[in-house]
Amino acid sequence: MRDDKKGIFLVVEGVDGSGKSTQAARLADWLENRTGRETIRTAEPYILRKLILRRKDLNSLSEVLLFLADRAEHVAKIIVPNLEAGNNIVCERYNDSTLAYQVGGHGVNLKQVENLISACDFPAPDATVFFDISPEIAFERVGARNNKLDKFEAEGLELIKKVSECYREHQKLFNWIRIFCDGLNEDEVFEKMISALLLEDLF
Repeated sequence: MRDDKKGIFLVVEGVDGSGKSTQAARLADWLENRTGRETIRTAEPYILRKLILRRKDLNSLSEVLLFLADRAEHVAKIIVPNLEAGNNIVCERYNDSTLAYQVGGHGVNLKQVENLISACDFPAPDATVFFDISPEIAFERVGARNNKLDKFEAEGLELIKKVSECYREHQKLFNWIRIFCDGLNEDEVFEKMISALLLEDLF
């Protein structure tokens, strides 16, 4: 049972171009209004973002270790202190992104990554929302952005397909809230997400 003295910890996951950032911002506003508690919107990578997302010469295991080090700092400085203070957290990307991108996308051994994550003993979210979108639509959205692509976005459609498949496989194992986004506009996706979250009895 969730400790009601602590804030609510929600994670949003999905491939690049799935709409995570847009929906995370809307979810944070909704959650703060719903609960009356300050709600912190945050994202990973946290402090190592430029190093991880710009260096194209890192091997895949190094990526995993850097993401976990980054997450440890994120958890220690942002997530745990705010939850213990009674604030809510909406986090864009968390443990499942490491599995999806480094295992599914870059071929790191699944058991090795699972063992590393388990050893870190990061706090579990109260709920994870997975935005499931066609890789082709996601790829089109990423390409339409005017900003410079990071190292993962630059790998193109094939990486998005691999990551999407890994997310879907893991969704079968965990009790994620899965939102099918194809053919839906921003408001429709948001409404489906909120309806599903209300069924979780977290509020």
